[in-house]
Amino acid sequence: MTPALLAQTTLLTLMAMIAFATNAILCRWALDGGWIDPVSFTNLRLASGAAMLFLVMSWMGWQKRLLQRKIGNPNMEVNSESKGSWKAAFILFVYAITFSYGYVEISTATGALLLASVVQLTMIGYALRNGEKLHGAEWFGAALALLGLLYLVYPKLTTPSWWGLLMVVISAYTWALYSLNGRRSLSPLRDTAYNFYRTLPMVALASLLSLMFIEHIHLTATGIGMAIFSGGITSSLGYILWYKALPRISSSLASAAQLLVPLLAAFGAVWLIDEPITLRFMIAAALMIGGLGLVLLGRNQHRKADLKT
Repeated sequence: MTPALLAQTTLLTLMAMIAFATNAILCRWALDGGWIDPVSFTNLRLASGAAMLFLVMSWMGWQKRLLQRKIGNPNMEVNSESKGSWKAAFILFVYAITFSYGYVEISTATGALLLASVVQLTMIGYALRNGEKLHGAEWFGAALALLGLLYLVYPKLTTPSWWGLLMVVISAYTWALYSLNGRRSLSPLRDTAYNFYRTLPMVALASLLSLMFIEHIHLTATGIGMAIFSGGITSSLGYILWYKALPRISSSLASAAQLLVPLLAAFGAVWLIDEPITLRFMIAAALMIGGLGLVLLGRNQHRKADLKT
């Protein structure tokens, strides 16, 4: 990789991680501030994300057609890739709705740390289920991460925050499922765009159910703006940046980069919405991120050793 390409990839990766961290801050800010209710935030987020991805995919298709005309093959099929699935779209919707409900009760820093850690632990569990073996250092790292997770969530199990905690865990698990599904995709950005489109009927159904069963549908201009920005910018454009950088970096580095999100979210929340960083969070973050980092480092080293043999 040339220095210019390395610099571009680093910038794309960092911008994507900042976008994902900002998404967590926006969600918590909008919901904790009482500017919008969770269902409306989710619906506007997914709808605006679908609209933005539609515009981007249309522009990319137009660019591809121009290129085909230049090379003298205008009749060449533009899009032969897959177009997502209803199953993946449902998983995406569950991730988004539980993400919103989780941030009603859980702070930005705690939610982002839980999300990143549960996703990574789910990936490790999936690898174990498929026959991959962890070595001693990796088991130690996984144990450290689990210890940090238990230390972080234990006080919340006996408070009303347990509901938000459960929502964040479900959100993280469904995002891990969505990511695992995306690994099999030849065109993950295109599949994500179509999966966003497919959530629109679910958005409509959720809106109808919220009108029937939820007493207070709360919308303000600020809340609507935050939800649209979350979907149209920090979600959809974050995915575009991430999928642009992803083919250029190793899977271990990609996983490690995602561990930056809770730290960026924590410091961003301190700066923007005056959320404190507690000593418990700092200890848990050190255990969880350190443990997962050890797992990723161990897996990378053993993979290199296997390639040499």
